[in-house]
Amino acid sequence: MSTTLKQRIILLCVGLVLLTAITSLASFWWSTNQYNDKQVQQGIKVAQNVYQQYLKAKERLLVTASTVLTADFGFKQAVASRDQDTIQSALFNHSNRIDADIMLLMDLKGNVIASNKDGLVLPNNSQQLMKQLLGNGKESTFIVIDKQLYQAIILPVKAPRTIALSVVGFAVDEKIATELKELTGVEMSFISHATGLKASSIELPNEQSDLLAFIHGQTTTRWLSDYPVFISAEVPLPALSSNPISVILSANLTEQYDEFDQLVLSIILLSCGTIVLGFLTSGFLANNLTTPLQHLTEMAKRFSKGDYSAGLTDHSPSKEICELVDAFQEMGEDIQAREKQIRFQAQHDHLTGFYNRSAALERLAKKLTSNPTLYLIAIDIRGLRHINDKLGPRVGDDCIRAVAKRIEEVTKDSNGLHARIGGDEFLVVMEPTVGSTVEACVAKLNQALVKSYMIRNLDISLRFSMGVVIYPEQADNPEDLVRRTLIAVDTAAQDSHEIYYYQDGEDEEHLARLKLIDELKQALTNDDGQLFMAYQPKLNLKTQQIDKVEALIRWHKPDGQWVSPELFIDLAEQSGLIVDLTQWVVTTVVKQVALWQQQGLNMKAAINVSAQDIAHDDFFPHLESQLALFKVPPALITIELTERDMIENEEKGIAALKALKALGVMISLDDYGVGQTSLGRLKMLPIDELKLDKVFILKLDESQQDQHIVQSTITLGHQLGFSVVAEGVENLASLNLLDQMQCDYAQGYYLSKPLPSTDFLNWLGDYHQAG
Repeated sequence: MSTTLKQRIILLCVGLVLLTAITSLASFWWSTNQYNDKQVQQGIKVAQNVYQQYLKAKERLLVTASTVLTADFGFKQAVASRDQDTIQSALFNHSNRIDADIMLLMDLKGNVIASNKDGLVLPNNSQQLMKQLLGNGKESTFIVIDKQLYQAIILPVKAPRTIALSVVGFAVDEKIATELKELTGVEMSFISHATGLKASSIELPNEQSDLLAFIHGQTTTRWLSDYPVFISAEVPLPALSSNPISVILSANLTEQYDEFDQLVLSIILLSCGTIVLGFLTSGFLANNLTTPLQHLTEMAKRFSKGDYSAGLTDHSPSKEICELVDAFQEMGEDIQAREKQIRFQAQHDHLTGFYNRSAALERLAKKLTSNPTLYLIAIDIRGLRHINDKLGPRVGDDCIRAVAKRIEEVTKDSNGLHARIGGDEFLVVMEPTVGSTVEACVAKLNQALVKSYMIRNLDISLRFSMGVVIYPEQADNPEDLVRRTLIAVDTAAQDSHEIYYYQDGEDEEHLARLKLIDELKQALTNDDGQLFMAYQPKLNLKTQQIDKVEALIRWHKPDGQWVSPELFIDLAEQSGLIVDLTQWVVTTVVKQVALWQQQGLNMKAAINVSAQDIAHDDFFPHLESQLALFKVPPALITIELTERDMIENEEKGIAALKALKALGVMISLDDYGVGQTSLGRLKMLPIDELKLDKVFILKLDESQQDQHIVQSTITLGHQLGFSVVAEGVENLASLNLLDQMQCDYAQGYYLSKPLPSTDFLNWLGDYHQAG
């Protein structure tokens, strides 16, 4: 599904804003999380330093109090004498002085001598406990005494030897944990791992006793996912190995989560607002851009319909749009100019400026509706090809221009229509003037055209043939008028007339010829038996045997009508079908000769071709391929070429004949004696046989002149090394004369007319039996 430019611009802008917002949000989320993690870790580290300083301060108080107590001489005497009241008083005073939670005196066996707490119960292994405490020197140790966690220090009372042990300590409880929380901002929890005793700033629910499980299990739901409430760090405290004690520093993340979520929500709302603003802005921008483009589209559509007057209706276009509109308008003007030029070129001849044939038909149709009478004159320049050959095509083109200019000048008073309908053919349509006749109009035009022309400093005289048709007497529509005019000028050119008036019925004859050409094409394509070969025997006068035939094409239409070979062969040459027709003849004859060979008959066959045939690029390859295909020796085939064809295409014809000679086929010069072949040219032709035209043979027995001509020609042919054939033998007397003249072959109706292959074999059998 295609989208409009406006939609694409909006999608692009909104997409960019959305991508920027998502990228910014993701970047903010990541960086904020990193920052918060660092802040939390920094807070825990600070809290750790604070509580350490706090405990160090407590430790210094304990050391000072213990040192003062154990160094007091009176206290030492009281301990030595076991003065219970004095000991108790000293312990009480010193504990109050530093606000110690526990202060006691123990003998070396671990028994309590005196204490500031009544009913204090020491562990069973108190003696061993005291030894471990003594091992820490003046550093405090976290211990559990009577189910209470203390930060304590132990110092010996010496007088001078150790007589007792003094223990001073501060209780580590929820109050201390809360104070540290207030100082550090993180939750403080002291835990004895051996006894499970704990002191924490965190209030546990009644049903919850495991502090660590509670801390790690606290979660909060945000963004459809669960996040931990606390991030914790556990730090071991100096304690007895039998009862390790740790402090748990827990940072509560709830407030940070809330602040972060508020900030994210603000960014999301800001992004949504930006997207809405981007949508509105891009829509406005796209509308400003696409509206002129829509107008330009409308302009292009109007241009396509030929309307180049369209302009921009936008009241405030941008500079670029104005430049684009100007370019469109310039393009429209250029297209309009080119269309005008193209239309002119499509309707006119580029050399003369006259209408071409199709445009002339259109103009003629309009003239027919407004004129009761018109004269149509087709003009053919005779011999223009020779001018092109001898003086060059530029001179020929100048001749055409000069003729066109003169036609225009002569017919300007008759509101004439002029067209060039061929290389050297013009069509003139004239309206008759008052008192004029068609003969007078045509004669005036002819007299003007035949005057000499000065072309490139050359005085050139041109000859013309004209064909004339009168509207409406001889046709009433443009196509028939032009066709009949061309028929008339063709007749004039063929019969060397200067002026020829169309005669009724000639068009029908012309159409009949066109129909016949089409039927001939169909007969060649279908090869359904309409066309067939007839074979006329040639008598070898020396052996009195029939060893040659001439192959002649015949056409018997399905409706029973026979078509004259001269007619349809002439039509084939005019229409370009002669090449296909000749190829069909070659294939048929070569195939027939091959069939006769298979039947034991070694018969030579002559094929009539024109110079147009043998000069065609496909003739030689086709003949060669057919001989090879049917395995026919080339010597059994004779190519008969008329003397007239050789004269018209001498150079190319001789080259083609030499190639055929090299192939091995025989060459015969047909219709010899009625053309213009000189003895010098005859000597140059690569031929094997002369075939005397039947005009000398038909009445040979009656004409002494014909006998002299034939006798001299036979003698000349033999002297040049040619075999001589006489065609047109109509009687026995002529045949005997030819025999006496030592003619090589005789052919004619006296022997047999041309016969289909089956009838020829029957005739040949009868001939041999009769002989």
